[in-house]
Amino acid sequence: MSDGSGLSIFDDASDSTEPTQVIRQAPPSAPAATPAAASQASPTGAVSTVAATPNFPILRKGGYDPALVDRHVQNLAAEKAGLLASINAAQNRVSELEGQLTAALEQVEAKPEPTFASLGGRASEMLRLAEEQADDVLSTAQARADQILRQAETESEALRAQATRDAEDMRMVQLKELDEHRATVMGEVERERTAARSDAADLRASAQREADQLRLAAKAEVETIRTGAQREAEQTKAQADREVAEARRALAVEKERLTREAAEHHATATAETVRLVEDAEGRANAAEARAKEAIDSANLERSQAAEESDRALTRARREAEQIVSAAQTQADSLLSTRQAEAERALADINADVARVSKRRDAIVAQLGALRDVVSGFNESDEPDVAEESKEAAAEES
Repeated sequence: MSDGSGLSIFDDASDSTEPTQVIRQAPPSAPAATPAAASQASPTGAVSTVAATPNFPILRKGGYDPALVDRHVQNLAAEKAGLLASINAAQNRVSELEGQLTAALEQVEAKPEPTFASLGGRASEMLRLAEEQADDVLSTAQARADQILRQAETESEALRAQATRDAEDMRMVQLKELDEHRATVMGEVERERTAARSDAADLRASAQREADQLRLAAKAEVETIRTGAQREAEQTKAQADREVAEARRALAVEKERLTREAAEHHATATAETVRLVEDAEGRANAAEARAKEAIDSANLERSQAAEESDRALTRARREAEQIVSAAQTQADSLLSTRQAEAERALADINADVARVSKRRDAIVAQLGALRDVVSGFNESDEPDVAEESKEAAAEES
């Protein structure tokens, strides 16, 4: 039996305990919708829209409106982006269909082939029919998938080619428009440059004329100033000459007055000088007398001081000799006393040395006797005996 969902295979009516197996029938593949249908519907329309050269308004100086040109370039870029998006969508759809086909093939290959040998001839026949039908459905699906894949690849290639042509057309249009705009701009720049040169020449000529006028006006003003300055200089020189002459007359009067006053002062100064000289000579003679008296007094005091110093020196020498003699005597006495004490100490030391030597000889003799006595003892006892002998000798010393 079969229903809408697939084929049902049963055994005979008497055998109702056997399980039922349902073979699902693959649904017929619906034709895949092309994702780029909107863009493929009228590809030539896009090309005609892009390739058509727009009519831009001409401005006053012969160039296109930059705002309209920029807007048209933006529209071309938007159309290009739309075409590229359509191509990408078609490629994604092709990849999706390839994935679905691969998954379906893997699912079919993964299913184990059923064996119904134990079900009888009828079941085997039904199984054969079901397998044939499944193979037909699978072949149909595979063919449909291949057809969809080829159609998608064809559409993708067509869209890619169309997009490439549209992009090339847009690039050519843009290049043409850019060349025209560049030529327009260059012409406008050249006209502006020519006008600027003309304006510059006019400005240069006008500036030259103004400079010449200013130079002439400045020259006339300088001449006027020079004339006025020369006249003022002459007046100033005349005034200065008058002032110099007046100053010379006043200087002659002042010179005569100063000469007269100098002569009067000279006479007064000469008399005063004579008086001062005589007074100074008198004071000098008095000072010389006082100096002579002071020298005589100093000579007397010096001779007295010399005699007193000689007497003090003699007295000091005598006292020093006495001190030296007493010190020498005391030193000799102290040296004799120290020498006697040293000799007594040396005698005591020699006596101690002799006594110690005798004691050492006795100890050595005793050690020899002891060594002979203990010669039969153990050699380990000898260090102890020697140590005791050394300690006894140390105590004796």
